[in-house]
Amino acid sequence: MCNWAVVALSHASHRMKGSLRMSLSGVLRAIVASLAGLWLTTGHVLAAGQNLVINGDFARAGDPPPGWVEEREAASKGTLRVSNGVLELFPNAANTPSAKPLGIGQAIDASAMAGKTMTISARIGLRAPATGAVVGLHALRADGSEIGMVHLRRAQSGDGLETETGALVIPPNEAPKLLILFAVAEGLGGAAQFGSITVTSESVSAPRAVATPTIATGYAAKVTVDATAHGRAIPRDLYGVNVEWWRNANGLWDERGDRLDPGVVQLTKALRPSLIRFPGGFLGDAYAWREATGPRKDRPAMVANPGSGEKGKPNFGTDELVQFAGAIDANLLLSANLGTGTAKMAADWVRYMKNLRQAHPDGPRVQWWEMGNELYHKGDASGGSLTPEAYADKLQTFAREMRAVDPSIRIGAIGMENYPTFPFNSYRDWDEIVLKRAGSDIDFLAVHNAYAPVGPDDRANPLDVYRALWAAPLMIADNLRTVAEQIRRYAPSDRVEHIRIAVTEWAPLFQVVPSSAWIDHSKTLGSALYVADVLRVFIQNDRVDTATFFKLNEPSFLGLIGVRSGAWAPNASYYAFQLYTEHFGTTLLSSRVEGPTYDSVQAGIVPAMKRVPLLESVASLSADGSRLYVILINKSANQPAEIALGIGGFDAVSGDAQLLTGASPDSNTGTELPRVPGIQWARQVNVDSSARQFDHGAPSEVTFTSVPLPRVGKAFSYRLPPHSVVSLELRLKR
Repeated sequence: MCNWAVVALSHASHRMKGSLRMSLSGVLRAIVASLAGLWLTTGHVLAAGQNLVINGDFARAGDPPPGWVEEREAASKGTLRVSNGVLELFPNAANTPSAKPLGIGQAIDASAMAGKTMTISARIGLRAPATGAVVGLHALRADGSEIGMVHLRRAQSGDGLETETGALVIPPNEAPKLLILFAVAEGLGGAAQFGSITVTSESVSAPRAVATPTIATGYAAKVTVDATAHGRAIPRDLYGVNVEWWRNANGLWDERGDRLDPGVVQLTKALRPSLIRFPGGFLGDAYAWREATGPRKDRPAMVANPGSGEKGKPNFGTDELVQFAGAIDANLLLSANLGTGTAKMAADWVRYMKNLRQAHPDGPRVQWWEMGNELYHKGDASGGSLTPEAYADKLQTFAREMRAVDPSIRIGAIGMENYPTFPFNSYRDWDEIVLKRAGSDIDFLAVHNAYAPVGPDDRANPLDVYRALWAAPLMIADNLRTVAEQIRRYAPSDRVEHIRIAVTEWAPLFQVVPSSAWIDHSKTLGSALYVADVLRVFIQNDRVDTATFFKLNEPSFLGLIGVRSGAWAPNASYYAFQLYTEHFGTTLLSSRVEGPTYDSVQAGIVPAMKRVPLLESVASLSADGSRLYVILINKSANQPAEIALGIGGFDAVSGDAQLLTGASPDSNTGTELPRVPGIQWARQVNVDSSARQFDHGAPSEVTFTSVPLPRVGKAFSYRLPPHSVVSLELRLKR
């Protein structure tokens, strides 16, 4: 589980009370609110110009510098100095993570900024032991709600200042009031350095339509498939899922019946995942696997969340995991506790699994061993965060002892290439250092780069958010190419082709706080399109061999399987996942799409993107060559796709369409958020405020049907409804 989701998930899926830990984004939002309040009380309005920042070059010194303001409470957390055009912030021991870190800010009148792109630039430096230097720009409405934001951050110390740039688009239909600019220091010592801070504006070139148009006809597209152009054998391990140990594996274990929950088992068998990652997210770096073995009645309570101190009875441990994997015919990816555990603990777990395998040769196999979770994040909830150097050295020790027990195991390091809008990895050069120091000891690099949209504004145009979600796979594909290039550049030469990529957590994820109007949108048809398209990205990247969706089941807002009327039930993404496990082949084929594109605006961590294809496709061939599959994804919210298909090298005589569709992008199967004392879930956004499809979720609102194709051959047409995904299965004459 991603660390920034920990607290909200904890509240949502278990009866807990207590205060939320404030994430980085929460801290910065509080800074924005504080600075906006200062502006309202001081009347600090700035004149517009080519550079909208007053004294951004720090030519005039002062404490604070002229044009800037400092929160009174933050002033006790360090000192500042301006010299030679550089602002230096020197945090002290009082500068612990809070809503008011050491820093300065100013407010810019944004009343004329609708339809503008705000470009921000700053020279940023860092001296250890400071942990971060951040320049942020937030756009606010008159009521203080947020339109959007951009952050420039340096987390690595070094000589000199480096120029960072970013952009913030303010849509034409918005009514901005303020731009809040700030520069803050993170850490308890050292210095954060800033210079040449500029904010400029330019008009958005092509205003977008903000209302859903009524269009009677569809758009034309062409899909060409070459059945003779074979790509790679599609790894079955791309169809994996995460299972967590705590809270009875989120209900997978029926504690009252002392058994696997039959409902989850039945639905999982039909889903056919190939791989199970365990024990789940940051939980793995606080997991004492040995304590979760033996008779369940004798197992002691274990710490689940070191941050909150939450403990749980480990009723679902290694033996129960093996039982479940055997029941659904899946293999295992285990996450070793590298954060707070020892190499001996990990080696003993390898030995335990090896002995189980020898005793039951037909049972599930441990395919992969992942060394830790998100230990590159300084706020890691397990408390086991490491520098890349310390991580690489510790991994080598673990690998040596684990392979001494079983030389056949495949070991993976963790890594992450940050997105510009979301620098979650605290170390910019993490991948480089780990690959250089430990590349000879690993078989794969595990990344968590496929969560989206993560944090859209509650007031955002709902269709804009979904269009951004559907654009995100392009961002993910580009990130994976960067990671592959890092492997080629930094791994030892004899390991470059050997080291694979595993995406061990990924999912549609909108929000994690109960007060968000987006928190439950991970279950919608629009999210299912994202699932289908991300799987396409994984399949078409030859370096990606493994992926595990986060997560299989949960009685809350994440999971392919949720709860409806007290019983386990699939959501829309379940069916998108099943399209690949049940209605797709084993050999990748060449396919090409010709059709229109769209431009998306920023939503959450997804930046504004250009030329996003409205239609995506991926094709495959069955193992015996008798069936050809084409999965098509229509990302238009309101137009059907009129698709002309050309199939070369395959003489189909019949076929079926497995179609996943519904009335609206926010249509859903009606799975429910749990009733938790002390937690009030926000009313959720509806794409159409009059139809309110989200509110009317029910099994009939999302349809997954099989329909015979009336005509197939070398050339035929298919009409794919808006916001829908289909698998066309074409068959040779028997």
